[in-house]
Amino acid sequence: MQFTNVIKSELYKNFYRKSTCILLIPVLLSFLITLGFHTGAVSLSMTGNSSETLSCMDYLFMNWMVLSSSGIIGLLFLLFAVFQFSGEIERGQIKFFLLRSHSRTGVLFGKYFSTVIVSALSAAFAFAGTVFFYYIMIGSSSQGNGSFPASTGGLTTCGVLGYIGLSLISFFLWIAVSFLLGLYFGPFVTFVLSAVFLYGGNYISAQDMTVSRLFPSYWGSQLLLGSPSSDHLLPVLGSVLLTLVLTVIILIFTSWRFNKTDIR
Repeated sequence: MQFTNVIKSELYKNFYRKSTCILLIPVLLSFLITLGFHTGAVSLSMTGNSSETLSCMDYLFMNWMVLSSSGIIGLLFLLFAVFQFSGEIERGQIKFFLLRSHSRTGVLFGKYFSTVIVSALSAAFAFAGTVFFYYIMIGSSSQGNGSFPASTGGLTTCGVLGYIGLSLISFFLWIAVSFLLGLYFGPFVTFVLSAVFLYGGNYISAQDMTVSRLFPSYWGSQLLLGSPSSDHLLPVLGSVLLTLVLTVIILIFTSWRFNKTDIR
């Protein structure tokens, strides 16, 4: 079984697997947040002025902050990743892939990329759902102005999209970490330890320290505040490249260990 065939098989399997439904939770939460904001049960404000109307991108940013600052998005991605690898190792399901493939490395990387693809689709559905809910319930109300570009609190559309995009890149690394931990621990312990890495990384990236500049999410926050200029382009690209390099290194090491692991 080739690398691409593993990806296709995993995507097909995830389409019918019930556990994949957890990745629809952000869409449901976005609906509940929007409904609560529309009815007045939930208060969302960036400037402290509750009478200020919100554009679509303003609301998308605030909705994303609610879902990401609490770690909901990251935890769901990690939980899904744990099901994909550690869970299948514990249940012995991964043996079916290994029996059909001559390369454990191909199985590992195929599972990783299929996990990333499905997680990215989950984020895309959440964004699309938020935009849809905004125009259905908020855009034409007194709470919204119906426009799309960011306009409140000094936000820009590029700043909002850059902030979200750089935040998502960090998940490539944490998913790879969950795969590595899945070789040594069961699904529950793997999820807990991966969550510790996730929250630890989020805490460091939120601080104004030298090490924080190594995290793409730190530069996402700076972009949101309008701080980065052309002088910051190289540090931003450097943090993204470092994250991707670390992800590849972890996957290569995981592949090496996976090839030496006895799957029962």
